[in-house]
Amino acid sequence: MNRTLTETFKRRHLLFLLCLPLLMNGLLSSCKEEGKVQYQAYDPSKPIEVTDFYPDSGGIATPMIILGSNFGSDTTGLRVYFEDSLGVKHSAGVVGSNGNKIYTMVPKLTFLRKMNIVVERTGKNGQTASGVAGDQFLYKTQTTVSTVLGKPETDNQSMPTVGGDFTVATLSSPFSIVLDDEDNIFITERSFNHQGIYSGQGSRNEKGDAVASNIIMADLKSQTAIVILYNANYTNAPTFSGEDGLEAIYMPEDAGLYYYHLPKSLSYAPRRRSLITGPDTKDVIEGNWKYSFVANEVDNMIYTVMWKGQLVRFNPSTRNVEVLLDNVLPNIPNARGQSGGNTYCIFSPLEPNMLYFCMEDYNMIGRVDVSQLADKDKATYKGESYAGRAFIDGPVNGRGWEDGTLENARFMGPKQICFTDDGKLYIADTGNHCIRVIDTTVPKEKATVNTAIGLPQSAGFQDGGPEIAKFYYPAGVAVSADGDIVYVADHRNKVIRKLSIE
Repeated sequence: MNRTLTETFKRRHLLFLLCLPLLMNGLLSSCKEEGKVQYQAYDPSKPIEVTDFYPDSGGIATPMIILGSNFGSDTTGLRVYFEDSLGVKHSAGVVGSNGNKIYTMVPKLTFLRKMNIVVERTGKNGQTASGVAGDQFLYKTQTTVSTVLGKPETDNQSMPTVGGDFTVATLSSPFSIVLDDEDNIFITERSFNHQGIYSGQGSRNEKGDAVASNIIMADLKSQTAIVILYNANYTNAPTFSGEDGLEAIYMPEDAGLYYYHLPKSLSYAPRRRSLITGPDTKDVIEGNWKYSFVANEVDNMIYTVMWKGQLVRFNPSTRNVEVLLDNVLPNIPNARGQSGGNTYCIFSPLEPNMLYFCMEDYNMIGRVDVSQLADKDKATYKGESYAGRAFIDGPVNGRGWEDGTLENARFMGPKQICFTDDGKLYIADTGNHCIRVIDTTVPKEKATVNTAIGLPQSAGFQDGGPEIAKFYYPAGVAVSADGDIVYVADHRNKVIRKLSIE
């Protein structure tokens, strides 16, 4: 059918859109325009044909009409799929069909854009027939960024950290973040080196004096920021543990045994606690650093990958340390020529024991199932390589910016990572000044790395959509309690920003 629709054609199918929901509820038996809509039974001896669909582009929840023949008016066994370029089929809900028209909604898809429209029906004999549209649907992911907290003053090195209403509160060096179960944002502030280059932004107290680190809580409901602690010891990426009755923020200090424990029951008042090591773990902390904590919802333990590569966990009640693997990092020097790396961890919401770890200094992402370590050699097992050209070319030659398959994608000093509820892994690709994303529900051999927002390798500040939005050393990412909204600690811009993804 010609893609240019006549006004009569548009009116006829608009009427179909309006009438079909009523038909589905049994409120009408037919819609009338130029005659009665005819309903048809599926004929397994004939092929399913998809002749057209409209609109030809759109985003999640866009209403669609699919035109063709032999769909059948009974929706039992009738399915519509949006098939991406990797051959992965994404199921769309079928609202109704009259045999040659299907009313459906665009599902939430990946960042791949061109989709085949596939109609399938399974007959009473168990056999499946399908038809594919000749044209492709263009999926449009709508991602925009807006500033939530802070004043974007890139070159103001003495910007103080000051609490108060979001309209007046300021940040000096937001580094990493986490949200609790009520969507309070906990922010750690500190300076950092990006692959040997100083970020150029250090923490300041309310007077503008240089301090090691600050801890801030941003209450999204009241739109106020509270400085929990000025001049904390250097703090890194925190985690929220939702263990019943023991809800708390756990925030690692950079070096040594110490960390900050902020119990929700005590209004998140910070307490400095020490890990407890034994004969087998006493050497783990010495000359070592911990760059992120992550809570496991299965065993309620806190996990981290140390700078020297040990996969470690501790019981938050007893604080006893256990080493699970001796070294998950590659047995080669990192991009700075050192044997170690800053590593950021997160558990998948779909596979709660699958730990993803982002190796900043190696420009790689790995993963390991912590429930499958019993038969692994603790001294040699490193988990599984997941994403990054650096696995092939090395931390230096493999770094940079490139979207594409997991094995070909390039990163530049990626830091904190987080998951949305649907299994998408978001990465603060700090050196590339953008946010990357991987749909981990796609098989590893077909999954891709995509730039969700930000102009790669172009630093700056700009709110808006993918074509214009800019970041400046985004270092932290975290997701809301419902798993839908991603927040970003935009370090050099001194702000917390929000990604709206549809």
